[in-house]
Amino acid sequence: MAFQLFEQGRYQESWDLCREISGGTSDPAVSVLCATNLFHLGRLDEAEAHFRDLAVSLPGASHVHSYLGKVLEARGDSQAAAEYARAVILDPGNLEALRSYSSFLLAAGDFRKAIPVLRQLAGRSRRDEDTRMLARALGGAGMAGAALDLLEGSPFRTDHEFQELLIACGRYREAAAASREAFMNSGDAGHAREYLRCLVKADPEQAAAEFPRVLGQVGDPALRLDYATFLRLQEEPGRGLDVLAPLLEAAGTSLPGDVRLEECRLLTLAGRTREALAHYQALLWRELESLDDPALLAAILASFRSFLLTHYPVKEAESFFLKEIASQANVACLLAGAAFYEEIGDLVEARAWFYRAYRSDYLAGGLEYARFLFRAGDLRECEKVMLYVVNNLRKTCDLVRLAGVVMDEHQSLHRMPRLLERLRLRLEEKAGELSSDGLEYLALTCLVASSRALERSDFAACKEFCLEGLDVLPAGSRAIRPDDFLSILKSCKERSLCDVPVLQFPSRMEKSPETPRQEHDARVQTLDLDEKERKILEFLRDHRQASEMDLRTLLGSRRVVGIVNRIIQKAASQGMRVIEKKGISEQGEIYEYVRA
Repeated sequence: MAFQLFEQGRYQESWDLCREISGGTSDPAVSVLCATNLFHLGRLDEAEAHFRDLAVSLPGASHVHSYLGKVLEARGDSQAAAEYARAVILDPGNLEALRSYSSFLLAAGDFRKAIPVLRQLAGRSRRDEDTRMLARALGGAGMAGAALDLLEGSPFRTDHEFQELLIACGRYREAAAASREAFMNSGDAGHAREYLRCLVKADPEQAAAEFPRVLGQVGDPALRLDYATFLRLQEEPGRGLDVLAPLLEAAGTSLPGDVRLEECRLLTLAGRTREALAHYQALLWRELESLDDPALLAAILASFRSFLLTHYPVKEAESFFLKEIASQANVACLLAGAAFYEEIGDLVEARAWFYRAYRSDYLAGGLEYARFLFRAGDLRECEKVMLYVVNNLRKTCDLVRLAGVVMDEHQSLHRMPRLLERLRLRLEEKAGELSSDGLEYLALTCLVASSRALERSDFAACKEFCLEGLDVLPAGSRAIRPDDFLSILKSCKERSLCDVPVLQFPSRMEKSPETPRQEHDARVQTLDLDEKERKILEFLRDHRQASEMDLRTLLGSRRVVGIVNRIIQKAASQGMRVIEKKGISEQGEIYEYVRA
């Protein structure tokens, strides 16, 4: 009955019934259903505590790890990926786990890691939607051709994603034809824009004729902007301004910034320099007042800089530019000022502006400051700045972004030994949370480190770095292959006078003579428990079992359930089980200390 209620979406009733029967049975299915109900009720803290407890008592249960992944994903915890991975490893036939894991990876933009999961899912489920998800992953991973082959003959051939794949493969005429058909069937402005965007690539002359015809049918503001941009690129600024005129007259000050920016560019190309300057200044004033779109602000500043340096003497251009940004402290303006001075060759002033951007935003400003220092040849200060950034990053996505800058072969920042070593260690700390790109960067740091170890004849370190790099190297990596490590390993073994193994295999006789119970109790002491948590655990260890009311009396607090759940979570995160819930009595929940 409880399961039927769950399937009907009546989670509270199912949960209430599970509580009634949990005291009279040890069936783990009841515990799993309890935890699953809690997740669907949105009681994430309790659900996590239950699932972590179950993950210890039922370590081989794929469903438990899959739902623990769902709980962690709902809480924004990156450890969800590890739980999903554990679920599909335990049971590759668990379609729900495969679908949840692949959806998580697609949402995170980790297309390469999603591909093997989706291949397994699509092969087992035979569902069109799963095949479509696989095509999306292949396209996102740069395998648009394989994605198109997969969708041949599918019901998704007319979808936006299919047309994007055609564009990625350079098949612009086919993409234009498909978009045109979709537009004619639906009248949707989005399909019209896509049709003309593809036509511009395939046949600019035909696009010039089609733009006014389609615009007359649709009248979409975004399509009008596309047409004006096309005319600017065709060096017809007068016609471009005429196309924009209805937007400029109707919207007034509420006109989007990208439309105003296009107007400035068209005025510049038309030779109306004074008007362009006034419009740039008005646009900048508006954007600096709101600061709603940093990316648009950066684009406006870059365009304004180019306009000034093209049409005014340097001193006059500097005066106009500083008038707009000198009093601003946001990183976009500071970087724009730095770029201005670097472009005119005033490296002293450029360095001062880059430094201020670094102090304003150590990540965005710090990366650009480090790049400037590298270009200026100040490698020591560049490494110092990069080390500060590496040491202070907290988000895994920011660390991966930084690793991409360091490992970029055109930047050559990876030639700095201290920076590379610190980056490798930080990536190792986050190895369980890294995307495919992050794992590839970690493998690259290991490859460079192994090569340097070989140069200094440190053969043991060379082998360790190679083995670690091979271990973390993701499938389908683009910049590095397993053969790169094998080549270094071969050279290492050929040059080594005494090839000592770096992997250790201790025998069972060398293990500690402690009993499992002693080992367990010793590990319990390492848990990071606060005073109330420690008090509860010691009481349960001494009395073996206690009710919720017993623990309330012990602490003088009604918040016993939450404290016990925290203990279970902390223990489970270390792969331990210290408290087990034994059901419900008149005295509330019953808790039992687990010694093994």
